[in-house]
Amino acid sequence: MRFTMKFDLSPIEIRVLCSLIEKESTTPDQYPLSTNALKTACNQKTSRDPVTDYTETDIDAAVLSLRERSAARSVRPSGSRGWKHRHVIEEAISLNPEERAVIAVLGLRGPQTSGELRQRTERIHAFDAVEDVDAVLTALAGRDEPLVQNIGREPGQSQDRWRHCLGEQTLSSEQNAQRIASAEFAVLHESGFFAMPNPWDLNSARTMERLGAKALATSSAALGSVLGKADYDVTRDELVDHVQQLTNHISVPLHVDGEQLFPSNPGGIAQTVAMLAEAGAAGVSIEDYDPSTGQVVDIEAALESLRTAVEACQQHHMVLTARYEDYQYGNTDLDQVVDRLQQYAAAGADCVYAPGLTSTDEIELLVGEVEAPVNVLIMKNGPDAATLASLGVRRASSGSAIFNSVQAMMEGVIQDFLGERNQ
Repeated sequence: MRFTMKFDLSPIEIRVLCSLIEKESTTPDQYPLSTNALKTACNQKTSRDPVTDYTETDIDAAVLSLRERSAARSVRPSGSRGWKHRHVIEEAISLNPEERAVIAVLGLRGPQTSGELRQRTERIHAFDAVEDVDAVLTALAGRDEPLVQNIGREPGQSQDRWRHCLGEQTLSSEQNAQRIASAEFAVLHESGFFAMPNPWDLNSARTMERLGAKALATSSAALGSVLGKADYDVTRDELVDHVQQLTNHISVPLHVDGEQLFPSNPGGIAQTVAMLAEAGAAGVSIEDYDPSTGQVVDIEAALESLRTAVEACQQHHMVLTARYEDYQYGNTDLDQVVDRLQQYAAAGADCVYAPGLTSTDEIELLVGEVEAPVNVLIMKNGPDAATLASLGVRRASSGSAIFNSVQAMMEGVIQDFLGERNQ
């Protein structure tokens, strides 16, 4: 993933970062913190507003995002089986100890007056007087990119209240769920291998999750069949409705087969990404095949669309997969596959994918040549999941294969039924 430190952190990222800053001073013997200790720090029932109930998976995903923003670092001490985490906020934002203390407490407890801050920062940094806190707040508010903001007085209060500007103060439950799912999906791409089956309706999605899938992906071909349409005929609204239905009832990240991301629809690619994010998607793919011409678009046009998708996905914290489609349509020139996917990775794609590859030698070469996680479509005449994992593939998907198998089985059952009934 390619993020830079900007003041657009999610609530869980703010909670994790500020907990690390606090615990560095208040529990130095236990710092850096394990994931479990960091979870406990974030979910404290005292000195926190609001009180949260984040899981270790949530915490790990937030730490990964902070690491990508150069605000946190994880280490595995000698002899330890687990990772420990610490903030490196000074590498992302210039802050002195007094400023760190104020930012941490504002991030952990919400808007406060300078008098409240003086009391509540004491274990991190002791201020001699309220005026000293006021001076820090004024300096933080006066930056080119302000880190705090004066929001005025509450009724009955004699002091103004201040809030931090690290990011959104609150997100809706749906927005927070999408941020967490996206971060979890990004973690899956960090190392190892995972198989990502493609459901076509809510029942198949729930079944795949129940059987252990760590992430799911839509299939444009399967969805088209369910809707009685050909592949590439599903509308943007139909796709968004499908995604919303799935994310409302599953707890694992959902990746979306976005085809070309509907560039001709109102708002184009950027609006499509925004709509899918609002529907709860954790990731999306963009492909270079134009169904109106039946051909892959030229590289410059593909890169232009990809860059638009990269910018939109970064804005919505989504994992972006870039697909090269020509291999499955008969152009099996591996040099061209490698060249395209290398350019897609360089343009900002978080994962790359060329459907149709079945040769272990070709897959291994592709993994070695492209500096991005590689997705491979599992096919009957290709390597299985275990082999793909051994080749260094990061992610495997099923496409419409599972749907097609279920459809064929259903047709056989119906034929048997009709045969018996017609005797």
